[in-house]
Amino acid sequence: MEATKQRIRNFLKFFADNKLWIAICFAVAVAAGVPSYLYRQKGANDFNEVWSRVYQINYELAVAQNEGPQEKTEAIEGAINEYTFLKNKLSTTGATPWLLLELGNAQYKAAKLDEAIITYREFLARFGKHPLAPIIKHSLGYALEEKGELKEAIELFEEIARAPESTYLKAQVKLDAGRCYEKLGEFLSAEAAYKDVIGSFPESSCAKMAQYRLEDIE
Repeated sequence: MEATKQRIRNFLKFFADNKLWIAICFAVAVAAGVPSYLYRQKGANDFNEVWSRVYQINYELAVAQNEGPQEKTEAIEGAINEYTFLKNKLSTTGATPWLLLELGNAQYKAAKLDEAIITYREFLARFGKHPLAPIIKHSLGYALEEKGELKEAIELFEEIARAPESTYLKAQVKLDAGRCYEKLGEFLSAEAAYKDVIGSFPESSCAKMAQYRLEDIE
Protein backbone atom coordinates (compact mmCIF):
# COMPACT_ATOMS: atom_id res chain seq x y z
CA MET A 1 0.00 0.00 0.00
CA GLU A 2 2.78 2.42 0.92
CA ALA A 3 4.52 1.65 -2.37
CA THR A 4 1.34 2.50 -4.26
CA LYS A 5 0.97 5.80 -2.41
CA GLN A 6 4.59 6.64 -3.18
CA ARG A 7 4.06 6.03 -6.91
CA ILE A 8 1.03 8.33 -6.84
CA ARG A 9 3.02 11.04 -5.05
CA ASN A 10 5.83 10.66 -7.59
CA PHE A 11 3.37 10.94 -10.47
CA LEU A 12 1.75 14.07 -9.03
CA LYS A 13 5.17 15.61 -8.41
CA PHE A 14 6.22 14.82 -12.00
CA PHE A 15 3.02 16.41 -13.29
CA ALA A 16 3.50 19.51 -11.14
CA ASP A 17 7.13 19.88 -12.22
CA ASN A 18 6.36 19.36 -15.92
CA LYS A 19 2.83 20.68 -16.33
CA LEU A 20 3.97 23.43 -18.70
CA TRP A 21 5.54 20.94 -21.10
CA ILE A 22 2.55 18.64 -20.76
CA ALA A 23 0.23 21.53 -21.62
CA ILE A 24 2.39 22.42 -24.63
CA CYS A 25 2.39 18.81 -25.88
CA PHE A 26 -1.38 18.62 -25.43
CA ALA A 27 -1.83 21.87 -27.34
CA VAL A 28 0.38 20.60 -30.16
CA ALA A 29 -1.62 17.36 -30.35
CA VAL A 30 -4.88 19.30 -30.49
CA ALA A 31 -3.46 21.70 -33.06
CA ALA A 32 -2.49 18.74 -35.23
CA GLY A 33 -5.70 16.81 -34.70
CA VAL A 34 -8.28 19.54 -35.16
CA PRO A 35 -7.23 20.49 -38.72
CA SER A 36 -7.17 16.80 -39.63
CA TYR A 37 -10.69 16.38 -38.23
CA LEU A 38 -11.90 19.53 -39.96
CA TYR A 39 -10.34 18.37 -43.25
CA ARG A 40 -12.14 15.04 -43.01
CA GLN A 41 -15.36 16.85 -42.13
CA LYS A 42 -14.92 19.19 -45.09
CA GLY A 43 -14.40 16.15 -47.30
CA ALA A 44 -17.68 14.67 -46.06
CA ASN A 45 -19.46 17.98 -46.61
CA ASP A 46 -17.97 18.30 -50.10
CA PHE A 47 -19.07 14.75 -50.92
CA ASN A 48 -22.64 15.50 -49.86
CA GLU A 49 -22.67 18.79 -51.75
CA VAL A 50 -21.43 17.18 -54.95
CA TRP A 51 -24.03 14.41 -54.85
CA SER A 52 -26.79 16.85 -53.99
CA ARG A 53 -25.94 19.10 -56.93
CA VAL A 54 -25.43 16.20 -59.36
CA TYR A 55 -28.88 14.87 -58.43
CA GLN A 56 -30.42 18.31 -58.94
CA ILE A 57 -28.67 18.86 -62.29
CA ASN A 58 -29.79 15.46 -63.57
CA TYR A 59 -33.34 16.27 -62.55
CA GLU A 60 -33.19 19.59 -64.42
CA LEU A 61 -31.80 17.85 -67.51
CA ALA A 62 -34.56 15.24 -67.37
CA VAL A 63 -37.20 17.98 -67.20
CA ALA A 64 -35.59 19.79 -70.13
CA GLN A 65 -35.88 16.66 -72.29
CA ASN A 66 -39.64 17.25 -72.43
CA GLU A 67 -39.20 20.84 -73.59
CA GLY A 68 -37.98 22.49 -76.79
CA PRO A 69 -34.51 22.36 -78.38
CA GLN A 70 -33.50 25.72 -76.92
CA GLU A 71 -34.42 24.63 -73.40
CA LYS A 72 -32.44 21.40 -73.85
CA THR A 73 -29.40 23.32 -75.05
CA GLU A 74 -29.61 25.78 -72.18
CA ALA A 75 -29.99 22.95 -69.67
CA ILE A 76 -26.90 21.16 -70.98
CA GLU A 77 -24.85 24.36 -70.99
CA GLY A 78 -26.01 25.08 -67.46
CA ALA A 79 -25.03 21.56 -66.41
CA ILE A 80 -21.55 21.96 -67.91
CA ASN A 81 -21.03 25.24 -66.08
CA GLU A 82 -22.25 23.78 -62.79
CA TYR A 83 -20.16 20.61 -63.07
CA THR A 84 -17.08 22.67 -63.94
CA PHE A 85 -17.70 24.98 -60.98
CA LEU A 86 -18.02 22.04 -58.59
CA LYS A 87 -14.90 20.38 -59.96
CA ASN A 88 -12.84 23.53 -59.51
CA LYS A 89 -14.32 24.55 -56.16
CA LEU A 90 -14.38 21.36 -54.13
CA SER A 91 -11.62 19.06 -52.97
CA THR A 92 -11.42 15.50 -54.23
CA THR A 93 -14.12 13.32 -52.70
CA GLY A 94 -15.60 9.91 -53.38
CA ALA A 95 -18.06 11.67 -55.69
CA THR A 96 -15.38 13.31 -57.86
CA PRO A 97 -15.12 10.42 -60.36
CA TRP A 98 -18.88 10.57 -60.91
CA LEU A 99 -18.69 14.33 -61.27
CA LEU A 100 -16.06 13.99 -64.02
CA LEU A 101 -18.19 11.36 -65.74
CA GLU A 102 -21.21 13.65 -65.73
CA LEU A 103 -19.15 16.62 -66.92
CA GLY A 104 -17.59 14.67 -69.80
CA ASN A 105 -20.96 13.27 -70.87
CA ALA A 106 -22.57 16.72 -70.80
CA GLN A 107 -19.73 18.11 -72.92
CA TYR A 108 -20.16 15.22 -75.35
CA LYS A 109 -23.91 15.87 -75.62
CA ALA A 110 -23.16 19.51 -76.35
CA ALA A 111 -20.79 18.40 -79.16
CA LYS A 112 -17.87 19.95 -77.28
CA LEU A 113 -15.72 17.00 -78.21
CA ASP A 114 -12.32 18.51 -77.39
CA GLU A 115 -13.51 19.45 -73.91
CA ALA A 116 -15.10 16.03 -73.38
CA ILE A 117 -11.86 14.31 -74.41
CA ILE A 118 -9.90 16.44 -71.94
CA THR A 119 -12.33 15.58 -69.14
CA TYR A 120 -12.29 11.85 -69.91
CA ARG A 121 -8.49 11.85 -70.03
CA GLU A 122 -8.36 13.71 -66.72
CA PHE A 123 -10.54 11.02 -65.19
CA LEU A 124 -8.27 8.24 -66.44
CA ALA A 125 -5.15 10.07 -65.26
CA ARG A 126 -6.58 10.55 -61.76
CA PHE A 127 -8.78 7.49 -61.32
CA GLY A 128 -7.43 4.88 -63.73
CA LYS A 129 -8.24 2.01 -61.35
CA HIS A 130 -11.77 3.17 -60.57
CA PRO A 131 -14.64 0.80 -61.52
CA LEU A 132 -15.93 3.53 -63.85
CA ALA A 133 -12.67 3.60 -65.85
CA PRO A 134 -13.80 1.12 -68.57
CA ILE A 135 -16.97 3.16 -69.14
CA ILE A 136 -14.93 6.35 -69.35
CA LYS A 137 -12.57 4.74 -71.88
CA HIS A 138 -15.61 3.68 -73.91
CA SER A 139 -16.98 7.22 -73.88
CA LEU A 140 -13.55 8.56 -74.82
CA GLY A 141 -13.52 6.16 -77.77
CA TYR A 142 -16.86 7.51 -78.96
CA ALA A 143 -15.62 11.10 -78.69
CA LEU A 144 -12.48 10.24 -80.67
CA GLU A 145 -14.61 8.49 -83.30
CA GLU A 146 -16.84 11.56 -83.58
CA LYS A 147 -13.73 13.68 -84.18
CA GLY A 148 -12.59 11.32 -86.94
CA GLU A 149 -9.62 10.01 -84.92
CA LEU A 150 -10.59 6.49 -85.89
CA LYS A 151 -7.30 4.65 -85.37
CA GLU A 152 -7.00 5.94 -81.81
CA ALA A 153 -10.65 5.05 -81.17
CA ILE A 154 -10.03 1.49 -82.44
CA GLU A 155 -6.99 1.12 -80.19
CA LEU A 156 -9.09 2.17 -77.22
CA PHE A 157 -12.00 -0.13 -78.07
CA GLU A 158 -9.67 -3.11 -78.50
CA GLU A 159 -7.85 -2.26 -75.26
CA ILE A 160 -11.19 -2.36 -73.43
CA ALA A 161 -12.06 -5.69 -75.06
CA ARG A 162 -8.80 -7.23 -73.80
CA ALA A 163 -9.19 -6.03 -70.21
CA PRO A 164 -10.59 -8.72 -67.83
CA GLU A 165 -12.40 -6.13 -65.71
CA SER A 166 -14.44 -4.90 -68.67
CA THR A 167 -15.60 -8.14 -70.32
CA TYR A 168 -19.19 -6.90 -69.96
CA LEU A 169 -18.34 -4.33 -72.64
CA LYS A 170 -16.55 -6.68 -75.02
CA ALA A 171 -19.43 -7.28 -77.43
CA GLN A 172 -20.17 -3.57 -77.73
CA VAL A 173 -16.58 -2.39 -78.12
CA LYS A 174 -15.79 -5.07 -80.73
CA LEU A 175 -18.85 -3.87 -82.64
CA ASP A 176 -17.62 -0.29 -82.26
CA ALA A 177 -14.17 -1.25 -83.51
CA GLY A 178 -15.72 -2.94 -86.54
CA ARG A 179 -17.68 0.20 -87.33
CA CYS A 180 -14.51 2.31 -87.18
CA TYR A 181 -12.69 -0.16 -89.42
CA GLU A 182 -15.53 0.23 -91.92
CA LYS A 183 -15.15 4.00 -91.85
CA LEU A 184 -11.45 3.56 -92.61
CA GLY A 185 -12.25 1.24 -95.50
CA GLU A 186 -10.49 -1.67 -93.76
CA PHE A 187 -13.24 -4.16 -94.48
CA LEU A 188 -11.33 -7.36 -93.68
CA SER A 189 -10.63 -6.07 -90.17
CA ALA A 190 -14.25 -4.97 -89.86
CA GLU A 191 -15.46 -8.44 -90.86
CA ALA A 192 -13.13 -10.07 -88.32
CA ALA A 193 -14.46 -7.83 -85.55
CA TYR A 194 -18.08 -8.53 -86.47
CA LYS A 195 -17.51 -12.29 -86.68
CA ASP A 196 -15.86 -12.18 -83.26
CA VAL A 197 -19.00 -10.56 -81.83
CA ILE A 198 -21.28 -13.11 -83.48
CA GLY A 199 -19.15 -16.05 -82.40
CA SER A 200 -18.63 -14.92 -78.81
CA PHE A 201 -22.05 -13.39 -78.09
CA PRO A 202 -24.50 -15.03 -80.53
CA GLU A 203 -27.64 -14.11 -78.58
CA SER A 204 -26.77 -10.48 -77.96
CA SER A 205 -28.22 -7.43 -79.68
CA CYS A 206 -24.66 -6.60 -80.71
CA ALA A 207 -24.45 -9.90 -82.61
CA LYS A 208 -27.62 -9.00 -84.54
CA MET A 209 -26.16 -5.64 -85.48
CA ALA A 210 -22.84 -7.26 -86.41
CA GLN A 211 -24.69 -9.74 -88.68
CA TYR A 212 -26.49 -6.85 -90.36
CA ARG A 213 -23.20 -5.06 -90.95
CA LEU A 214 -21.59 -8.21 -92.32
CA GLU A 215 -24.40 -8.68 -94.83
CA ASP A 216 -24.06 -5.04 -95.88
CA ILE A 217 -20.28 -5.37 -96.39
CA GLU A 218 -20.56 -8.60 -98.35
